[in-house]
Amino acid sequence: MSRVLIWTAVIVFTAVAVGLLLSLLPKDDMDIDALLNETLLIETEPPATEAETEEDAMVVPDPGIDVQLLTINDWSRPGEYCDEITNIVIHYLANPKTTAQQNHDYFESLKDNGDLIESGQITEDEAVSMSANFVIGIEGEIIECVPPGEIAYASNSANHYSVSIENCHLDTTGQFTEETYESLVKLTAYLVDMYDLDRDAIIRHYDVTGKACPLYYVENEDKWEAFKDDVMAYIEECREAAEAE
Repeated sequence: MSRVLIWTAVIVFTAVAVGLLLSLLPKDDMDIDALLNETLLIETEPPATEAETEEDAMVVPDPGIDVQLLTINDWSRPGEYCDEITNIVIHYLANPKTTAQQNHDYFESLKDNGDLIESGQITEDEAVSMSANFVIGIEGEIIECVPPGEIAYASNSANHYSVSIENCHLDTTGQFTEETYESLVKLTAYLVDMYDLDRDAIIRHYDVTGKACPLYYVENEDKWEAFKDDVMAYIEECREAAEAE
């Protein structure tokens, strides 16, 4: 008889304990699985990366970049990260009337240098290494060849700390079309904003090596200064627009 009473007490105690636990669980609108899933999402959601944080804080909009990344190779996109970006380097292609797409495709073709060397069609000394992070065309189109933050073969000793922008042009003066110029202003401003740089960070290939590149802005120093003024004015215009929203 006493054993029956003990088991009855155990059953009653267990029932009371289960009832108490059930009363502590969420109501009908959220079951246990939903609660566990919600907790898992909260715990595993990744923090914002530094790049995402910087992009969120930017005021200059994307200027309309056509991303066509080169194949990683030894001659135009080594796939190596830069050091801290401190400069934006402006170039001209010195190849009048060629398009942004043609120059992008030339950079891409350099990946075949290894096969050409192996087959004896060219020597290692004849193999060209060349590229740029961006190419701007005569009509203002912008093609991204190498991601900013990766090394492109454009600016010699500055390759490892800069972003390079090559520009197409119509003739040997190297002067850019209005469309090219407008895209260059917007892209340069976008990159200056992205990396939190200042006016002095915008330089010419000439300022790195002494090469007359971009030719028009080496021969016309006042136009170069005006270009940098236009970049900074555009950044300020974008900032004011963002603050007004």
